[in-house]
Amino acid sequence: MELIKINTQNGNSTTNATDLYKFLEPKTVFANWIKRMLAYGFTEGADYTILHNVCLPNLNKQKDKRGGHNAVEYVLTLDCAKAIAMVQRTAKGKEVRKYFLEVERKFKAITAPQNILELQNRVSHLETKQIDYPNDWTIDRFLNVNKLQSTLTPAHRQQLGKLCTKEYKAQYANAPKRVPHPTYPNGQNVYPYSIINEVFTQFKAV
Repeated sequence: MELIKINTQNGNSTTNATDLYKFLEPKTVFANWIKRMLAYGFTEGADYTILHNVCLPNLNKQKDKRGGHNAVEYVLTLDCAKAIAMVQRTAKGKEVRKYFLEVERKFKAITAPQNILELQNRVSHLETKQIDYPNDWTIDRFLNVNKLQSTLTPAHRQQLGKLCTKEYKAQYANAPKRVPHPTYPNGQNVYPYSIINEVFTQFKAV
């Protein structure tokens, strides 16, 4: 069972601080809580990444019925998230830390040397199949084809995907299609090339 969404890109696993906050249910408001947690000695760029101007759901409904606009999201490494869970000293903190450890164990099993070639072959097969459908582009395929993979961090690729989904819904009035992927349990969203290209151009200009 997925307690908290885990994002995996290029061997790096992360989770959003807002998702961790909602699961742990601390009594302080999110902005104060996350700053206090990160003050335990975590370093921006190594332990977490900050995403500015994102739209977040309301995390403090008893104080304000509106969602967060132009808010700040913190993308945490699993090591950072585990440490934050541990210092809560609550049953939920122990539960989610155990969950993160299990996610790491499964990921290491998947990425063991004997399994890497099989995964690469499966990814290559799926990407080759996608070429037959020019309107079905994943974010990874777009970045790989245009040799842009190294220009974005995992957190920024995640944000790019959210912006593409928002633009797709604006243009088509429904959610984008998902395709299976060996390293993403829920698959990946696909978009027309033009949407990713337009959103990427605006994204890099910010």
